[in-house]
Amino acid sequence: MNAAAKSPPAWLAPLLLLLAGLALHAAWFTRPLSVVFDEVYFGRYAMAYLKGRDYFDLHPPLAKLLLGATAWLLGLDPGFSWATNGLAFPDASYALLRVPVHAVGILLPVAFWGVARELGLSRWAAFVVGALAVLDNAWLVMTRIALTDVFFILFGFAALWAYLRHRRGGRARGLWVAAVLAGAAISVKWTALSFLGLMLGLEALRLWRERRSVGVRGLWRPAALLALPAAIYVASFALHFAFVTPPPDADATMVNAAKLPFGERFVDLNRRMWQASSGMTVKHAYSSRWYDWPFMMRPIDFWAQYRDDLLSRIYLLGNPVVWWATGYCMLFLLVNFVPKLPDLLTRRPPAPAGPSEIFLICAYLANLLPFTVIGRVMFLYHYLPALGFALLSLGLLLDRCGRHAKWLGVTLLVLAGAAFVYFAPLSYGLEITRAQFDARFWMNSWK
Repeated sequence: MNAAAKSPPAWLAPLLLLLAGLALHAAWFTRPLSVVFDEVYFGRYAMAYLKGRDYFDLHPPLAKLLLGATAWLLGLDPGFSWATNGLAFPDASYALLRVPVHAVGILLPVAFWGVARELGLSRWAAFVVGALAVLDNAWLVMTRIALTDVFFILFGFAALWAYLRHRRGGRARGLWVAAVLAGAAISVKWTALSFLGLMLGLEALRLWRERRSVGVRGLWRPAALLALPAAIYVASFALHFAFVTPPPDADATMVNAAKLPFGERFVDLNRRMWQASSGMTVKHAYSSRWYDWPFMMRPIDFWAQYRDDLLSRIYLLGNPVVWWATGYCMLFLLVNFVPKLPDLLTRRPPAPAGPSEIFLICAYLANLLPFTVIGRVMFLYHYLPALGFALLSLGLLLDRCGRHAKWLGVTLLVLAGAAFVYFAPLSYGLEITRAQFDARFWMNSWK
């Protein structure tokens, strides 16, 4: 029997990742039965669709529409206010509003695995990438409560998976899927433009390489990647406007905007979103800067509850093994990439860096560098898209370890699993003593 016959089937790795993600998200599923962190806003926005009342948010409406549809299917009472962090739910059914976000958390490691395989990583390295995503406490926290950022991250990586598969196989269907998913991503948050930009950049590179032979027909790919996402973005606002009307106590600006034709109303709302986002300069106790993120210098306190001598806290605190290992892997790639630039620019053979390495470096920087010039208040969760590419860089370097790749991967998974269990009380909001709580804060900046 040859080696190929002994290898496990290709579907086994994504199935294991799905089952592991499902198990970790099913654990303490309804905990806590109260409002957590920005559910104060997103729960309220979901209920706004049930009441048919308009609201203003900094970001496009698609994720809120998904949460609103979930609330409608569950028959939730729109009278619940979601007013304050820690406010108890009327009953356990309100925790089901988080189901779409749990689904994102279960699927996201599979999307990382898929992108890894399309970038040419081995089955083992791709599995390690996906498994480390499953074991990251920050991903778990962000996908256990009704937050919206994780939607654009899933849509963005799934779009890349479909696009890279299209480039490898040449089937047009993959490009259409990628365009739809990219449109969905930017309809959740403008930050997702980085994913669309990566795909358009690859298309521009292809057009440059094929410039002597490509005709007008060759432009359909970039045209599709521009037109379809734009259409989906506009459509998400059309759906939003169809379900809401300004409340009786709305200010004059919102009442007047509601009377405008769709095109003018669309432009007006996007203008106000931009202005509000640019104006968020107020300091926050748990805010952080882009250079703090790769090594997780400042986590975020999401929720707290106290009973007798026990406390329950939910912190956006990543798995140190995952964050620090990926941070150093990406730093290694960046530092070693700089001396390769002259040979790359002059195309001096042999190529000093492979396409996957160049792509991951560009993708990581595309999701991190924009934050270096943004003046608004920022938080650790803004790093999560870049973290996904740092995970992929770890898989890339793991493949370069040759015969040591197996035991290095196993070591990483064992250490990450142990760290996940250790920090799990801060991810699930489990009751622990003050001494146990303090023991989990390894750095003063975490407090």
